[in-house]
Amino acid sequence: NVLSGETGAGKSIIVDALGLILGDKARTSLIRTGADTCVVEGRFTLAPGHPVYRVLEESGIDCSGRDEMVIRRIISTAGTSRSFVNGQQVGVRELGGITGLLVDIHGQHEHQSLLNVKNHLALLDQYGDVDRELNRYRESYRRVRELDERIEQLTMDEREKERRMDILRHAASEIQRAELREGEDEELEQEYRVLKNYERLVTAVGGAYDLLRAGEPSAAGLLEQAIGQVGGISEVAGDIRRILEDLESARAVIDDSAHTLQSYVEGIDYEPGKIDRIQGRIELIKGLKKKYGDTIGQVLRYRGQCERELEELESNEESIRVLSEQRSRELERAQSLAVELSAQRRVAARTLAESVMGELSYLHLDKARFAVRIQYRESEEGQVTIDGKRYRLTGSGLDAVEFMISTNVGEPLMPLRNVASGGELSRIMLAIKTVLGNADPIVTFVFDEIDAGIGGKTAWAVGVRMRDMAAAKQVLCVTHQAQIASRADRNIHVSKAGRDGRTVTEVTVLEGAARVREVARMISGERISEAALRQAAQMIAAK
Repeated sequence: NVLSGETGAGKSIIVDALGLILGDKARTSLIRTGADTCVVEGRFTLAPGHPVYRVLEESGIDCSGRDEMVIRRIISTAGTSRSFVNGQQVGVRELGGITGLLVDIHGQHEHQSLLNVKNHLALLDQYGDVDRELNRYRESYRRVRELDERIEQLTMDEREKERRMDILRHAASEIQRAELREGEDEELEQEYRVLKNYERLVTAVGGAYDLLRAGEPSAAGLLEQAIGQVGGISEVAGDIRRILEDLESARAVIDDSAHTLQSYVEGIDYEPGKIDRIQGRIELIKGLKKKYGDTIGQVLRYRGQCERELEELESNEESIRVLSEQRSRELERAQSLAVELSAQRRVAARTLAESVMGELSYLHLDKARFAVRIQYRESEEGQVTIDGKRYRLTGSGLDAVEFMISTNVGEPLMPLRNVASGGELSRIMLAIKTVLGNADPIVTFVFDEIDAGIGGKTAWAVGVRMRDMAAAKQVLCVTHQAQIASRADRNIHVSKAGRDGRTVTEVTVLEGAARVREVARMISGERISEAALRQAAQMIAAK
């Protein structure tokens, strides 16, 4: 898709609008005079399995049952900006993390994913097709991390460990010395109440016994007299015999109750000082329950917990030794897999560099040199030692990867991000992107006037490479070059016009003669000659 038109027609407005939904800084100057807000919306069609789905899921954005994503950005005259992805509001930084996987803008903007060194390792891995080696390494590295965490959980400061063991020993010993029984506290409370009220109990029970049996008259004696009277007439009437039976039953109850009361008092184990001992025992149990549990059962269970933890702490050294041996073996395996992975990357890096150099030459950057720098991450806290130096392992291995470039003879290779922006950088990006092909998850590329300072064969080569890229990616290109515009699948003309006293930007898809005329305008200027029209038609046909 080529966007063309006169300078100032509004092509940059289209690129600026795309930049806004990618997370560019919002400026109130973008809002049309007389309007309260500026609204920009972009609709992205996504292929199944695209990495952006994972980012959307991590951000809690619903993307189920759909193959597209809608981004909306609203800027108000108050200076506020709001961003929405599939209707859910997100922050600008979060928005950039999402769109960074979708669109690269090359030109005056800073959306180029290749300038972010964090992307270089992933792109090299995708280009080198090292998934099998990478997955094997990551599985081993994950096991190393798990063993590290388990060892850390078991390992503590020795002073803290001894302090904890002293606390556990004291608690277990204190509970053991108490020799508690479940339900003992309730029994003691009952016995304490009895002894505390011993005199009242003896007086009451003695009085009741006298009334029932020992006194004169007593209930038992009076009942005996009543039984004698009723018994003398029991043969006279049948109903009287039933009453006599009830009285005899009452006598048995009184005798049994009197005997029980007497036995109760005799059974009380009362001795001087016993109530104090019981009270002390009750207070001991209360103190233990206050420290170790609400009930005797909980206190006893806490003792068991203390003993088990003591065993674990005392056996920590052996557990740590076993886990450390496992970790050493797994770390050795992870190191071996990381070195093997690094070797595969270095092979891929050489092939990538050679291919990019070929593309740079095709794009008439003959003096440019490209290389992929791969270095181990050296660190004093590194987990592995190679040739006497310590290196740090990460989830991606030992390697730190960065794309390097030199555009002039005699100049050293420099990080890609240090190359001056402009048409030169865009051509470098185009060369790298062409080689990476489907390894790059980016689906849309925008080239904003990357033809500045080039022409002739160079512009023709750039146009051909954009055409090739468009076989698998979406390409939007703002250009003034006929060689590039003639390679397009679709030509779009951008122009300004007056409407109702205001200036508006109009966008028109060009077809047939209109398309030929626009390419001819790029060749000869506003005065379009017949020769320019013939040349434009030939260039389009040559595509």
